[in-house]
Order: sequence, then structure tokens, then C-alpha cells
Amino acid sequence: MRTKFVTKTEVVLRTVYTALEKGLAVIGPTQVAEELGVSKSTAQKMLNELSKAGYGVYVPKKGLVLNERGKMEARAAVRMHRLIECLLADLGVEDFCKEAEKIGMVAGSSLVDALEARYGDREFCPCGKRIPEVKK
Repeated sequence: MRTKFVTKTEVVLRTVYTALEKGLAVIGPTQVAEELGVSKSTAQKMLNELSKAGYGVYVPKKGLVLNERGKMEARAAVRMHRLIECLLADLGVEDFCKEAEKIGMVAGSSLVDALEARYGDREFCPCGKRIPEVKK
């Protein structure tokens, strides 16, 4: 069951994963704050919550370093978002990234399964970003 905590966690994990794609190993509150449009203190709390939930280690005055579980969950969250983008682009939705963000907040497992069946073999989303593979 996807809860409010799970969807919020997915949003932050996607943000962290995007930073990893850019080559950053430690993701600080500043990057998260800028990406999500929240205060730096809120971003720090978000990163600490991920650490406490077992997704990585928060290094004071540096940021979050994801562990393997965190990387796996981050890849899964990004994959779901980018597969939703594929569907929306096929439907002709213009701002598919923002719409995918909204849909991702309420998507259930049956939608994710349907997206995997239809778009799971795609390597890139409509934005041109790689769709990460997730081990099952």
C-alpha cells in the first residue's frame, strides 16, 4: 500500500537519484531544496528522514549518501515516473513531466504493472533521460 510517507519518500528519492545521475555521491540539502522548492532546513529534515528509514547515511554538514537499498528504491521511483511519462507522451499530453509527477503520487501497483508491460523495454523516456533498470 502506498502511503503519504511512501509518495513523499519517492519524490525525495527521485531528486537524490537525479543528483546521482549527475555524478554526485553525496546529496546535500541545498540541491534538494532547490529542486523541490522547499527551504534548506526542510530539505535537511527530508534527507534525515531517508537516513532514519534506512535508505542511506546522513553525513552532518554534507548530505545523504544512499546505501544499496536507497539506490534500488530511488531507481524504482525514477523508473515509475519515467514510464508514466512514456504513457502520457503517447497520449499527446504536452507537459507530461509535471503530469507524471501528479499521477505518480496516486499510482497503484496495477498501473505500475501495466506500464511495465507496455513500456518496460524502453531505454529512454520522452525527455531523453535513461529509464533505469530495476532488479526484481
